[in-house]
Amino acid sequence: MSDKAPAPPRDFTYINSVRRKPSEYEAVNLHCQPDARGGWDIDPGLVVENNRIAWELSSTKLDHPDWYAFRDPAQLWQRSYVKLQAEQERSIERTCEDAIAGGALADLDETWAREILGGHYRVWSFVEWGLFRAAFTSARETLSDSLSAVFTFEAFDRLRHAQDVVWWMLALEKAVPGFSDAGAKEQWLEAEHYQPMRRMVEEIMHATDDWAEVAVVVNLVFDPIVGEVALSRLVGRLAGPHGDSVTPMIVRTAERDRRRNQAWTRELVRMLTADDVPAAAENSAVIEEWLAKWTPLAIAAAEPLATVYERIPKTTGSFREILDAAVNAQAEMVGSLALKGARS
Repeated sequence: MSDKAPAPPRDFTYINSVRRKPSEYEAVNLHCQPDARGGWDIDPGLVVENNRIAWELSSTKLDHPDWYAFRDPAQLWQRSYVKLQAEQERSIERTCEDAIAGGALADLDETWAREILGGHYRVWSFVEWGLFRAAFTSARETLSDSLSAVFTFEAFDRLRHAQDVVWWMLALEKAVPGFSDAGAKEQWLEAEHYQPMRRMVEEIMHATDDWAEVAVVVNLVFDPIVGEVALSRLVGRLAGPHGDSVTPMIVRTAERDRRRNQAWTRELVRMLTADDVPAAAENSAVIEEWLAKWTPLAIAAAEPLATVYERIPKTTGSFREILDAAVNAQAEMVGSLALKGARS
């Protein structure tokens, strides 16, 4: 007879964990939300407006036998997310304080400050706000709590990005004589070169009901093309030659969030198109349809920004090279998922 004590019972047996004991991320995130397929935790009396149930399988064209199988590659939950973003915000605040205290803003190019920061970069805050609203709505409709969590965090990423832009404008108004971002809202609403981008953001925000489509279009199409051109390349990388040491730091934190959101979206696509998923072929076809629809719209939204590029005093390369590089990188990323993009 063995004297070895029996192993303790496995915790959270309803969680499909790859380990004997679920991770902290799995334990705090999973099965907080009822299963729309009618699992053990569904409440048939849970209804919302128009007498429909709170979560419906018809909320997306995609299909998976277990939406709770999704895992965020970053393994974020509320505490780890707040810690991450608090660290990023402290870095931004310190960089700004040091730049002001050290007199670095005295070297800020006047045209760069007026045309790019007070104009174009301030306009970008409206883009982020629209994407915040799209992600926030999608978080409510997803079919598992692990998916709701990543959408919720992305929504607050976007809100953080929008507020950081406005906060930086306020700091510049105090530190740089004559600086102003007045007229940025009118630019967003009326300037011809922003209207294709505005239409795309508003269609994502108001006219896209499928939460999975929102993830695909924002993280696999809009950000890799429009975000790369309008923010990362035109603002982040060209700030240095114009005496701007703070804006690249703010942009880099947004890029870090963008990489994280692209990673979970890629993981979602892989889960939906895996060989053992019954609807894998149908899922691939739907996602490819979305890519074929939205990729040309993203290119069309980015192309008019050549007008902004022409205002930059010190540039490297050409706008066409920047746009082509972003489009090619996006196509390569889509190809790595064994999906056909609009250019295939």
